[in-house]
Amino acid sequence: MYDFDLLPDDTFRTLIVALVLFAVAFIYFVIVSLYTLIKTSVYNRKHKEKLKLVCDVAYFHERGKRDNQEDSLYVSPMDNMEETGFVAACSDGMGGLLNGEVVSKYVTDSLSEKFPFKFDSQTENSRIITDISNKIYEEYHLSAGATLVMVHIFDDYMNFYSLGDSNIILIRNNKATLLNNKQNYVTMIIKRCIEGGIDTADAYKDNRAKGLIDFVGNLKCNVQMTKRPFRLAENDIILVSSDGVTDTIPLNRLVNHIHFDQNATGIARAIKYGIRTRKNPRQDNYSAVVIKMKRSYV
Repeated sequence: MYDFDLLPDDTFRTLIVALVLFAVAFIYFVIVSLYTLIKTSVYNRKHKEKLKLVCDVAYFHERGKRDNQEDSLYVSPMDNMEETGFVAACSDGMGGLLNGEVVSKYVTDSLSEKFPFKFDSQTENSRIITDISNKIYEEYHLSAGATLVMVHIFDDYMNFYSLGDSNIILIRNNKATLLNNKQNYVTMIIKRCIEGGIDTADAYKDNRAKGLIDFVGNLKCNVQMTKRPFRLAENDIILVSSDGVTDTIPLNRLVNHIHFDQNATGIARAIKYGIRTRKNPRQDNYSAVVIKMKRSYV
């Protein structure tokens, strides 16, 4: 049997010193890490508002069961957004009338020609849309027309303009909200039902329900617009779309088709395939510009 002596005193003292030094280094590391984490968190909170909201943009433009694609989209150039802002528009040619695709394209082409728009001149921008509508009236005399929804985003704010029954939808905190009032008979009939204490469900049974009471192509049209810019927030999603989207996916189910960590391209793809998978036998053309607001130093 071997007899092992205990460690010599100097070796033991060396181990103790090494352990103490290791403990001191570990505590220092923890303190430095916590300090860095706290300082970073404070800096991010302090400077978050200094980060600019930028637009992540995608779109889809699909033909449904119609013979022609009567939707038209416009997306403004994005290379000078700090000065001009960002504009997105959707125009849907009115079904049952002539030259829907020609008129809707004329609307978006005209907006392209008029760009850039003055962000704080809502009345002037509304007058531009009215002039476009009057020119269509002079050409077709109510035998052709289109809807229009348009948003203008500048920094953290948005203005919008609307004629007809297309959509401007804000998705925030897992809730989808229609920002514009649809200018169709069902809206007017619902208002009358509420005033008369009648069940609003009857409004949708009226044969005139989807008929438009105002549109691009009407003489001296009444353009809906924001009187004050609308404040946007990080991760807001804005859809500028034709009614072919919400005819198939109702507003209250729209959020079920997207994930909020997706970028604009992923959201556009998810909504498009959500409409396709429903296989609506009367599917209207469905188009949308999808905008997701992100914060960036750029």
